[in-house]
Amino acid sequence: MALAYTKEFLVDAFLYRYKEVLSMERMDNLRKIAEKDYDENGKDVFRKHTALDAEAIKTYKTWLKK
Repeated sequence: MALAYTKEFLVDAFLYRYKEVLSMERMDNLRKIAEKDYDENGKDVFRKHTALDAEAIKTYKTWLKK
């Protein structure tokens, strides 16, 4: 059975990729853009737009466990 990820989880997984290279201000702006994309297009399209495939989510979940 596939897990149903929340909007917050998916946005955080997307932003995780940029945590080392963006300032907090830019990260906040990118979060707003990502949340708007999710709200306007839905989870499936958001995952396509942000390339959040199973491997990207697995990488994020591994990082969370550290």
